Amino acid sequence: MKAWESIINTAMLGTDKPTPAIADLPEEVALIANVIEASAGLDKEERYLQKAAVIYNYRQSGFVPFQKNDLPANKAPAETRPYCSPEAAGVLNAILGEENDQLLQLWLMQCCKSGQLLLPDVLPVVFEKAQKEMALRKVVIECSGNRGVWLSKMNLMWNWFTTIADEELWQMGTPAQRSEILKSLRLSEPAKALEWLQQTWEQENAAGKLELLKAMKVNSNANDLPWLEGLLNEKGQKVKDEALALLKSISGSSVVKQYQQLLRESVSLKKEKALLGLTTKTSIQIKLPAVVDESIYKSGIEKLSGPKSTVTDENYVVYQLISSVPPAFWEDQFEATPIQIVEYFEKYAPAMVPALANAVAKFGQKNWVPFFLGQNMFYPDFVEMLSGREQEKYLLKALSSDPQNTIAHAIRISDEWGTEFAVSALLKMANWPYEYNRGFFTRYISLVPVGALKHVENITSQQVNLQPAWDKTRNHLINLLNLKQQTLKAFNA
Repeated sequence: MKAWESIINTAMLGTDKPTPAIADLPEEVALIANVIEASAGLDKEERYLQKAAVIYNYRQSGFVPFQKNDLPANKAPAETRPYCSPEAAGVLNAILGEENDQLLQLWLMQCCKSGQLLLPDVLPVVFEKAQKEMALRKVVIECSGNRGVWLSKMNLMWNWFTTIADEELWQMGTPAQRSEILKSLRLSEPAKALEWLQQTWEQENAAGKLELLKAMKVNSNANDLPWLEGLLNEKGQKVKDEALALLKSISGSSVVKQYQQLLRESVSLKKEKALLGLTTKTSIQIKLPAVVDESIYKSGIEKLSGPKSTVTDENYVVYQLISSVPPAFWEDQFEATPIQIVEYFEKYAPAMVPALANAVAKFGQKNWVPFFLGQNMFYPDFVEMLSGREQEKYLLKALSSDPQNTIAHAIRISDEWGTEFAVSALLKMANWPYEYNRGFFTRYISLVPVGALKHVENITSQQVNLQPAWDKTRNHLINLLNLKQQTLKAFNA
């Protein structure tokens, strides 16, 4: 349309240039343009804009959409599972309005667990959420049904909906995808995961090698040792450091054996007769050999404790070594049981008890954990090694003396807190409402049980000036817990 070209030119060059002539306009538009031109109250700019609006709308109305009558029908297959109830759908809409991924994941998991499906109208919104949050994708796929599979093909951004074989993803995936595949395979088939990595190792760049080695921390074991030992000759220092760190976490590696040998020479349990042979005097003696192999220090053991430390350099070295060997080493060294070993360290070398606890956590020796629970010291790494009531008891004990540190470690737990601990923790949090704020509970609402709901309203801050801030946070928490409770109720959980 020639008139539209004139409109564009005038927009770029100014209204002093000629505007569309009436003769250039279609008859229907010309009638309206004449009315605009005859309006005495309009200046030339206003006449131009009004005519431009009329011409633009006329032009848009004239387009005819592309038509193709022989396109095949494209319908989603019928569903074999029922849709969720209206009540559950209502709760989901409230959760989406709250923009809380933790509650969304809970809702989706409950939906899948009950064998139900998302309603069709909410699928695009949930897909967009899962597009941003990878942790949601698996459960979204499970409760989207046949319509979800069908709809995912309409948007290239939803290509994650199509499952790709692990081996194909390992060969063709992004670095992040390959790392996740390796971690997953390490859980079920560690030997196969090692084989895959060995096959592609020479083709990996330095950054890729480093990330994939970090994935090998999952289920690391003695079968990995020959290959890992060889990586100590790699060119990249970061890769060598990561390989060494892995070796130090596996019993039986050359570096752990080296540490054990030095400890055999440095730490001993002495039992001597005293009082005319009527009693036995027991002690732990610590003394490094006059000459220590320098490779010990090159492996990461620090030689000096530091100028401000109250610990001697010798004891500092031994502390690091004890932290770096499996606790079972002491069963042979002291010819004693685990409970006896812990008692010996408590009585005769109390400064080394935390080092022994570090070793228990590092090598995952859960059977040793109960022997440390009676101590006053809090060992954060033990939290995830305990389960059920023992975990809650341990957290409750630590909470009274060091609340913020305890909470910082409690949020690392994957399972929901017990009600008793949750309420006790909330009582402490009320005194720091700016730290434990709305954002905090938005991120960690999955940990707070619904059972805490009836207690929350009565929790107040001990400082009057902080109460208004806590009130806002508490109201937000109550809302989130109500949504959590409604979700469970909607699926009869």
